[in-house]
Amino acid sequence: MIAATTVPAAQRAERFRPNQFRHATTIATPAAYRDGRWETFEPKPAVDRTLLGRVFRLRPGLTFTPYANPTPCNAHCSFCSEELLRIDADRLTAKRTITDYDQYFAALDRAWRELDGFTMGLSLSGLEATSEPEWLLRLLALLDEHPQLFAERVLYTNGSGLATDARLVPALARARFDRVELSRAHFDERRNHRIMRFDLAQPIRRRAVFEQTVRALRAQATDVRLVCILNDEGVSTIEGVEEYIAEARALGVDRVVFRELSVLGEIYLENRETKWIDRHRAPVRALMERVLPSADAPCEVENVCREGWALEGVTAGYYYYNEVYRRDGVEVVLEGSSYVAHRDAVESGVLQKLVFHSTMELCGDWVPNAQVIGRYG
Repeated sequence: MIAATTVPAAQRAERFRPNQFRHATTIATPAAYRDGRWETFEPKPAVDRTLLGRVFRLRPGLTFTPYANPTPCNAHCSFCSEELLRIDADRLTAKRTITDYDQYFAALDRAWRELDGFTMGLSLSGLEATSEPEWLLRLLALLDEHPQLFAERVLYTNGSGLATDARLVPALARARFDRVELSRAHFDERRNHRIMRFDLAQPIRRRAVFEQTVRALRAQATDVRLVCILNDEGVSTIEGVEEYIAEARALGVDRVVFRELSVLGEIYLENRETKWIDRHRAPVRALMERVLPSADAPCEVENVCREGWALEGVTAGYYYYNEVYRRDGVEVVLEGSSYVAHRDAVESGVLQKLVFHSTMELCGDWVPNAQVIGRYG
């Protein structure tokens, strides 16, 4: 257990280098990092890169996202970030699905060839990448043609297509994905459905099918990380967190993320999703304080980790902050993030990530009319 004590001024001044993990043995308390969160991140110097004949400044180690929307999403999550309209946006990629696969993948191939040799990771997300198996299989085939392009490959998914098409799980394993981040708001299928709201034809909405899908991934030696979005209709208390961990452990899963709904600030137009997020937000800081309280925070057992928990370390990125613990053999990540910090970072003059939209335009932002690099198709 790591005791929480007063943080020396020298430690408060420390900042995170990219991908740095501060091990628990070097931290007297994470309280100072909790206060600074993503502001403790110190990026690597930007790199100039010529794309479509123009020079752009890119952050080394950024992630590239082929925005996955071959179909409308087959779930309608109450917290869906893809339905949030930023005030500087004039459209949503989510509303325009990919239609001409030949043209799309030829354009994506051209973008990847221009980026050959640049250090980055693949972050496959957007709507639901597994909703149309033929699209995903073609993407994986294109990855085979660029074996050295991505230092890390991660799929973010609700698991729907993995549950219905037997080809996909082995294909992901062959494509050397580092991990699959599988979303599940609650193990109880009724409570989960209230939040994630799958189309009724999707078998994954049933707990038994979800668990079968997890086992299928593990059988292929694929690293599975369960992701639980914190909210007061699902998991929001330390007792709920511990129950979720026990359920994950019973499935053989040894990595779980509890992710706070991202800070929205005043940069999004009000709609159904923003109202739901405001109404049901469950702060991750409160959970952090229950697990390892700051020096001045009340706790049943003052200034030590909660029984059964051990701090492993902390890390930060340009718009997120994580504390990593271990409980009953499971790695547990408590994560907070800020879409305001993301927006500010991408407007700094350095592209923090790359998103390939359904229009075949490459942008430095989730917003398809922001930080536009150009069209490859």
